[in-house]
Amino acid sequence: MNPVWVDSENTIAGVGDVGFADPGAGIGRYGTALELIRSSGRKVGFASFTFDRDESGSVIEIPDDIGTFLPTSREIPDDIGTFLPTSRELPDRLDLVDDGIEEWRVGFAKAMLEIETGRVGKVVLARQVTLDSDTPPDERVVVSRLVAGNPGCHVFSIGGLLGASPELLVRLRDGRISTLALAGTATDPDELSTVKISEEHRHVSNSVTEALSKHMADVDLTEQVIVPHGAMSHVGTRIAGPAHPGTTIADVLADLHPTAAVAGSPTPTAIDLIREIEPMSRRRYAGPVGWMDTAGDGVFAIALRCGTIADRRVTLYSGGGLVAGYEEYAE
Repeated sequence: MNPVWVDSENTIAGVGDVGFADPGAGIGRYGTALELIRSSGRKVGFASFTFDRDESGSVIEIPDDIGTFLPTSREIPDDIGTFLPTSRELPDRLDLVDDGIEEWRVGFAKAMLEIETGRVGKVVLARQVTLDSDTPPDERVVVSRLVAGNPGCHVFSIGGLLGASPELLVRLRDGRISTLALAGTATDPDELSTVKISEEHRHVSNSVTEALSKHMADVDLTEQVIVPHGAMSHVGTRIAGPAHPGTTIADVLADLHPTAAVAGSPTPTAIDLIREIEPMSRRRYAGPVGWMDTAGDGVFAIALRCGTIADRRVTLYSGGGLVAGYEEYAE
């Protein structure tokens, strides 16, 4: 399936042949991705980066051309060959291979000990669920369902990673930077005012503000909001302002990711702890996912509420932030 990106502004889909590139690892991978797109002679590249910048496995997809469509119907149009009517079905059966819960519980206990000792103030633990389907899932059907069922989210299909993320990591368009930092989640919006959630969100808001400060000439919007998505609601902070001249989306990504929302705080220590605790690599889960053009503009979300499809194997990812006072296991 050619790459697809759907957000509140438009639908962007790859048209024609798609070239694949590997930006490598390290902090310079975002700049490498931009240069690969610029040197391709094409307009736009779709990118999905690993969570851990030191890991390989990031994917750049560079199509011959793109189709851009207004989001009035939030459908993926027929003329680029990726839209299928919602009457098409997904596989009849998904068999559980590994639910990852026991490994998560072990990690939970270790993480809480590190929080209690003061090594970290917050750490985010991820969990993977692996399933096998009776027939290979059609990515086009999955994307169509995600679009229909997740208004307001960033829906993507890039390099076999599909999802509907509520969290805008960064948008750089026409010299303006904007972001929506999310941290703190509950099924009841009235529960979002607890001390635990306020502390969790403070870590994230501070880390995003600090990372963006070197790229923004001014901050003309800082607004805390409640963001509903399906059955869940999140605490969010919108931050926006003009970028310094010459800033590219690659520059911002290098400083912004990973945020405390998907790693923890202090972030370098939290990442070290994640490497120690989590039994398997997150791969591209919780990494930046989106697109960038040759001008250095682009839009990236954090790859949340997502999974990968490889033939009949489906891997789903989730995560949650832990701070002092967290006492409940996630099921």
